[in-house]
Amino acid sequence: MNIRLLVKEDADMYFELRLRALKDHPESFILSYEEEYEKEIADIRNYFPSSQSEFVVGAFMEKQLVGIVGFQQQKPLKVQHKGDIWGMYVAPEARGKGLGKKLLKTAVEQAFSKTNVLQIYLAVAAKNEGVKALYKSLGFTSYAYEKRALQVDGEFIAEEHMVLSIKSL
Repeated sequence: MNIRLLVKEDADMYFELRLRALKDHPESFILSYEEEYEKEIADIRNYFPSSQSEFVVGAFMEKQLVGIVGFQQQKPLKVQHKGDIWGMYVAPEARGKGLGKKLLKTAVEQAFSKTNVLQIYLAVAAKNEGVKALYKSLGFTSYAYEKRALQVDGEFIAEEHMVLSIKSL
């Protein structure tokens, strides 16, 4: 198992796994499969997040990308001490091996060590107890519950909002 920051050259693999995540778990992501699928791979490569304040961490098993998680530091001056985890996904064939925890821990450590971020936020489908347990195991705590956060195929999905403070580590 190899976990590292993804670079623009990884964009094709990333995009393939991202589409799989959106298709298999529409309740877990703001963007739909259809919205993401319409994007051009050239645009994905050109705008691929690859800086200290905006990046994607990838997990590989036998050179195959099987897990991703993104981070973005907020840009306005008054909130640059905050960042957001987004797009967390581990392929089913790679689950149950502790990969999700290692992936997220790498993203959190990178964010706290390479930026001036003091708090990291994320949102998770409220019914997804397994993922919430993962986030809690790394110190994330709930601070809000949003009913009807997403609407997928006519069904509303509630989200739980969580935060991790650098003091929690």
